[in-house]
Amino acid sequence: MSDSFYLDIYWTLRKTVNGLKTYLHNKLADSGISWPQFHALYHIPEKGIPVNELAKELHCNASNITGLIDRMIENKWVYREHSEEDRRVWLIKLTDEGSALKTRLIPEHHKNIRERLSVLNEQELANLKALLKKLMNEGELKVKK
Repeated sequence: MSDSFYLDIYWTLRKTVNGLKTYLHNKLADSGISWPQFHALYHIPEKGIPVNELAKELHCNASNITGLIDRMIENKWVYREHSEEDRRVWLIKLTDEGSALKTRLIPEHHKNIRERLSVLNEQELANLKALLKKLMNEGELKVKK
């Protein structure tokens, strides 16, 4: 097969992923929240999470996470609290407002994903999943945490 065939697959995959991301980001923006803020809310459990663990989950560094958390505090979605086990550790916890927002947005987000992928039938989705997993695993494309 020619290089152009492989490049066409690459660009089709890239445009598809970017289109899906843009659609989902815009849906979240309609709800008044950015993708990084939603992603953070998604990963904050009720018991809270240390700042460094949240940064790892979001694949970002300490300086980026600080600004993100500060904006979420301004929006009254989260707050900082010292860990009872180690006073040097800051936990990020959801406020009641943040918890309610998370509870509302996650099902909407899942619905939006389902709607975008519903153009494929169940067998096509299973095939797509298997092929993407094969590409990720055998193509050594895993994201390192």
